[in-house]
Amino acid sequence: MDAQTVDLSIEARDVAGRIHDLRDYLDLLAGHGQCITWPEAVMPEPDIRKIVVAASRDAMMGPAILFDKIRGYPGKRLVVGVHGSFSNIALLLGHQKGAGIKELFYEIIGRWRSDYPLIERVKPEDAAVNENRVESGINLYNLLPLYRINDMDGGFYIAKANIVSRDPRDPDDFDKQNVGIYRIQVQGPDRFTLLSVPSHDMARQIRMAEEDDVPLKIAVMIGNHPAMAMFAATPVNYDESEFAYASQMMGSPIQLTTSGNGMDVLAGSEMVIEAQLMNNQRCLEGPFGEFPGSYSGIRHVPLFEVTAVSHRTDPIFESIYIGKGWTEHDTLIGLNTCAPIYSQLKENFPEVVAVNALYQHGLTGIISVKNRFAGFAKSVAMRALGTPHGLMYLKNLIMVDDDVDPFDLNQVMWALSTRTRASDIIVIPNMPMVLIDPAAEIPGKGHRLIIDATSFMPPDPIGGDAKIVSPPSGDEIDDLAKYVQRLQREAENK
Repeated sequence: MDAQTVDLSIEARDVAGRIHDLRDYLDLLAGHGQCITWPEAVMPEPDIRKIVVAASRDAMMGPAILFDKIRGYPGKRLVVGVHGSFSNIALLLGHQKGAGIKELFYEIIGRWRSDYPLIERVKPEDAAVNENRVESGINLYNLLPLYRINDMDGGFYIAKANIVSRDPRDPDDFDKQNVGIYRIQVQGPDRFTLLSVPSHDMARQIRMAEEDDVPLKIAVMIGNHPAMAMFAATPVNYDESEFAYASQMMGSPIQLTTSGNGMDVLAGSEMVIEAQLMNNQRCLEGPFGEFPGSYSGIRHVPLFEVTAVSHRTDPIFESIYIGKGWTEHDTLIGLNTCAPIYSQLKENFPEVVAVNALYQHGLTGIISVKNRFAGFAKSVAMRALGTPHGLMYLKNLIMVDDDVDPFDLNQVMWALSTRTRASDIIVIPNMPMVLIDPAAEIPGKGHRLIIDATSFMPPDPIGGDAKIVSPPSGDEIDDLAKYVQRLQREAENK
């Protein structure tokens, strides 16, 4: 391994060398029983929705599901649930199925580097994504097996694409080339709307393009390298490259080529839709079943025109189910929402131990800290609200001590039950908030709730029965727990 890559285990290095695109990953998952091909013919609605919801009930072990017998779409293939369970994420990281969430969190933290992108360049004529190209008579309804993700959606959505765009004022800066996941509603054969909230990089670039009256070209990548999908939804800084993060997480180069409209795109994507912003034109978009489990409303949203489409032969349309949790949305971005918040907090507060922002993109977060003095955890919480992600998403924050595993809700509930006083609860009203928070009275504005469930420190008054039991803990107990689980599995297989 190059010195500029992360230090990987033998198992993780083997996986990194094998995975170059979505198809490689599906083969890996299938080899572990984590990707199944649905045997019967299905209707796009409601069959696919029901099957995927059933599979997502198992957040730890749910498989990806490939549909290749879709009524009305002969010859089309669709996969859902690729990142639908923590076991799928574990296998990508070179861990065993069933690996604990806390274990995966620290694995990702250990790979959290962005300073150097590991890139292999592929000539456009040699890239798999360019095996087929459509430049006229474009019809997204024919190219993709589209269906409504939830039954009251306002139309057909492309909900897991990775969208690449360049900074209109600094187009040659690789790090400012954004890769993000934004919901796309198909508005016609060669038209779609794209929704991004004001804090998103895409919204910033749309604003710049329209202010300067210059073109904004984008490339919509569908069916991508599994690491890319994770980081396209990760709240990194504007001038940090998602390509760099994805390659560093894998510790292995990702293969890029150039799209027909000049974007850097994954050479092995299943499909790339090239499009251009129609400056200052808006179209009604929504409703859409969103990650808080509610339908977002109808809004005027920027409109894009499709200019060309490239795709692999027999492409796989990768989609996602989003709705009332737990869904693939939560697994896809959960750990990668935790990691940047942790990294940013660590710069100011080395006492931060772990961050759990798995729940609905961090609308509720749990942060464990080594408490220093009375009120210290509240200061850490305030800093979390000022992170790029916290600014719009961290609504409810629970602060716990370092002896509480924030990924174990039994332990968190113990801390809430035994360490919270009325004076430890802070509500901050009228704060900026993501538009689709269903609790908001005014879209884009909401409260922040901080619950300090850490231990009492001077000068806090302490009651007479506040001495806490200290059961055995640490690496030895973690290893013993894994040994007990192994004995269980061996007993199962006898």
